[in-house]
Amino acid sequence: MVTETQEGTSLILFIGMLGMFFLALAIVGFVIIYRRRLLKQQMKLQEQKIIHQQQLLQSAVKIQDDERKRFAADLHDEIGSGISTILLSVERIKKEQADQPEIVSKSQNVRDQLNHLLKKVREISYNIMPPTLEDFGLNEAISDLCYSISESSKINIDYEWNGDEKRLEFSQELALYRIIKEVLVNAVKHSEAKTIKITIENTTESFNLSIKDDGKGFDTETVQKGAGLRNIKERALILSALIDIASKVNSGTMIHVHLNKENA
Repeated sequence: MVTETQEGTSLILFIGMLGMFFLALAIVGFVIIYRRRLLKQQMKLQEQKIIHQQQLLQSAVKIQDDERKRFAADLHDEIGSGISTILLSVERIKKEQADQPEIVSKSQNVRDQLNHLLKKVREISYNIMPPTLEDFGLNEAISDLCYSISESSKINIDYEWNGDEKRLEFSQELALYRIIKEVLVNAVKHSEAKTIKITIENTTESFNLSIKDDGKGFDTETVQKGAGLRNIKERALILSALIDIASKVNSGTMIHVHLNKENA
């Protein structure tokens, strides 16, 4: 009788311990599943934030680019045409008063100043929205940009386009053009480089941009918040492109942008 009681007690204890084991296992499993669900929700929320940030940036940049385009056209057409009209009037006065040396001299002086102003207006208009980009595409626009910066800065810029010549969407071309221009302008201002190498690999699946200079480089940890780098990264974010900026003091700078056309 005592033995049966002991066996019953042992069985109850065994069942109780087994039940507690499975209960603990269930609790652990619940905690793991809960954490996984929470992590998935956090990741989804982060993705939504990134998408929302991209959409906000895209909208803001599109508004800015549309305004730049309109302003560049107005500057070129209205201001440029107005200066050209004044130039014609000055030239007419100069011819009509050919027997008045003082007037001819002053007319020529005004004409020279107006020509200089007209040149500046056209340069500003081109910098705001380069017509070469819209008319002939990214390859030609980059070629013009490299030539212009190389001539003005005396830095040797080696530019190479490999692969497909098929044009991207204009908004993509404009963002890439502004990234390249920002990098080149920063290099001219700060890098003390003698040579800049730009390489583009354009395929049906992706667009890869590499820019390397032999300048003095910089510490990426201390220059992360610079306006130039921020603009470059924002443009890459708008494109949904991956960007890698590698630089060390006295070792030059390497910037790589990868655009997956299927995800763009």
